[in-house]
Amino acid sequence: MANQSNLTVPSVEQDNAVVLCPTGRVDGTNVTILQGAVRERLEAGQANIVFDLADLNYISSAGLRVFLMAARDLQGQGGRAAFCNLSEQIRQVFEITGFDKILSVHGNRDDALATF
Repeated sequence: MANQSNLTVPSVEQDNAVVLCPTGRVDGTNVTILQGAVRERLEAGQANIVFDLADLNYISSAGLRVFLMAARDLQGQGGRAAFCNLSEQIRQVFEITGFDKILSVHGNRDDALATF
């Protein structure tokens, strides 16, 4: 059984955005990995980020905060954040917290990329 507490954040540049694909779990013990991946892109001047959450199987409030701050910071740079491929569990977290109303959430990566 794989250690699900591990988090990786592979990325790929696609169209006029970068796609970050957090894989595993985001919680208080590893949220700095996600923060670092976002900060690296912000410091590089990347204005548009898609968070493809297809392989994210858990997110704590610490991870949600990173998403919220990323969206705010990108907007401050004239860009946007978009989220796609939410599992049912992650979608429920977004709905319960109201993040689905304040963040740009899409069914798939192509739809998310089309918002830029």
